[in-house]
Amino acid sequence: MSKLAYDGAYQVGATGNTVTSGVGSASIAIPNDSSGNRARFVRLQATGNLYVKFGLAGVTATNNDMLLSPDCDVIVSCKSFSTIAYIQEAVAAKLNITPLES
Repeated sequence: MSKLAYDGAYQVGATGNTVTSGVGSASIAIPNDSSGNRARFVRLQATGNLYVKFGLAGVTATNNDMLLSPDCDVIVSCKSFSTIAYIQEAVAAKLNITPLES
């Protein structure tokens, strides 16, 4: 039997978070997946330009970190981290963080 194209697709089984960026770095814990464990992968989507950085508690984002823009989402492996820091580029933007499962 041949493998379907969607066999390796990610699933969304738990609720994520939406936060609003500001002029100072803020952070949020990586959301849990449907089993209650920290998600191994997350999808990030922003409504405006902002910067994000993955790390452990106390991580701080700067304008030298990963830039997200509203026209492009990104899926990130975050199993080594517990926290996502974020900061706006010029104006406040919303950041949606969706836990994914494979």
